[in-house]
Amino acid sequence: MLVIWAAVDPSFEPLVHGNWFSSGWMSANPIRCVGIVLIAILAVGSLLGWMVQFFARSSSMIHRRSLAQLLAVATLAAFWCALAIHLDTIAWQGKRARFAWRVQELERIAAPLREQWPQRDGELPAIGPFMAYPFGRPTTLVLLQAPPVAKRSVYVSAIESQNGAIKLQLTGTDGGDWAEWHPRQSRPSSFVGGLSDPHELEDATSIGHGWYLVRYRS
Repeated sequence: MLVIWAAVDPSFEPLVHGNWFSSGWMSANPIRCVGIVLIAILAVGSLLGWMVQFFARSSSMIHRRSLAQLLAVATLAAFWCALAIHLDTIAWQGKRARFAWRVQELERIAAPLREQWPQRDGELPAIGPFMAYPFGRPTTLVLLQAPPVAKRSVYVSAIESQNGAIKLQLTGTDGGDWAEWHPRQSRPSSFVGGLSDPHELEDATSIGHGWYLVRYRS
């Protein structure tokens, strides 16, 4: 349940980093609140069920407790602890799965820019009007209207060109990171943008066809 939730819900990752069960959060996320409660009940209930079954035996059966049963209880507890510890990783892999289905939309935006990178302010059908920086040899396009990658959840606010790579800065409910196309032998790395803004690489994962989902430290 938790893995499926992470894969389909764009708000799962902000939820992981947010203040769970504050009054404001609960009023804004009643369905997610119920989901967390159900998962918590399942986690605690499954562990308690195993423990009750293991210890609630007659005295004549105490000496027959097998090592396999003890390991089963320990494994179940370790499984839930691992899920709690690695919620960030689960959220990241869920986002990766969602963007793997959006490569075609990313290509629609990046393909014209790979063919000819703009040298001045202008407008393109896939991205609308933009401003190009720095003047003379631009590497950054600041978009004046954010084209959608996924309706109501992901938009592109700026585009960078670095050594042949096309980097799309993402905003929206499922934004906050970058989607980058890289030519062969090229991989995501830290860089300084056209507006002299540094981006330090934190994580990157392939989503297919030369595209990567990339996270930079603020």
